[in-house]
Amino acid sequence: MSSSSPSSKPVRLVLFDVFDTLCTPRLPIHEQYHEEAIRGGLSPTSISPSSVRQAFKPAFEEVDGQWPLYGKHSDPFLSPEEWWTKIIYQTLSFAGGSKAELERNMSTIGPSLLARFETDVGYHNFPETISCLKTFRELGIKTSIISNADPRILRTLDSLKILPLLSHPPTLSWDVEAAKPSPKIFEAACQACGEEVDEGVIMVGDELKADYQGAISASLEARLIRRPGEWSDGAARTAQEELQGVHVVQSLEDVVEEVKRRNGPH
Repeated sequence: MSSSSPSSKPVRLVLFDVFDTLCTPRLPIHEQYHEEAIRGGLSPTSISPSSVRQAFKPAFEEVDGQWPLYGKHSDPFLSPEEWWTKIIYQTLSFAGGSKAELERNMSTIGPSLLARFETDVGYHNFPETISCLKTFRELGIKTSIISNADPRILRTLDSLKILPLLSHPPTLSWDVEAAKPSPKIFEAACQACGEEVDEGVIMVGDELKADYQGAISASLEARLIRRPGEWSDGAARTAQEELQGVHVVQSLEDVVEEVKRRNGPH
């Protein structure tokens, strides 16, 4: 059983979480929602960034409860774009937007927000992301992504120049129909990359339960990334989280150095 303890086995595969691991929002999500909503025609007096922030989680939970798994099995079928448009509508409604204004302007607001989060307008990479992935490719280390997401994330990853640098396509909860921290999604990712679930496969992520503990429970190695001062709005963390015994890294470069050390001269 793998654990947080450093292994001496060579590293064969490094798996990454996406948000707040490889990239992060350029502005907090609620600020971007607010910006596009006002630009798209909602009255500035009806919603505020703080009201959008408070509205997002209950809106997400309501839509996800009614149409689980991004609407994949809904009858009638919902595309991820249609599903996220419902999230956007409900968020702005809960935030104070009037039904009349939303009905009149969603044809502008919805597509603009969807497009924003599929590009580097909505997100940007951390400084070491691309160099890390390039180094692993040069070293012959397999790389992939595990994300609780629908296929729209592939457009985001392509826009950020991450997707072409991966040795294997991302494993998504949409496809596997299981989400982190379920062992099933970690096992599926290893299988897709042609690797056994064992030491020598490292999961790197920023969420203690979903990424780190999930990987450990699936018998993988895990590294919890905690960049100095980095604390993205909405990240699943608490100020009091217990990190004793957890293998914490401060940068993706720490993982690169560990892989080089364990794998020896290339």
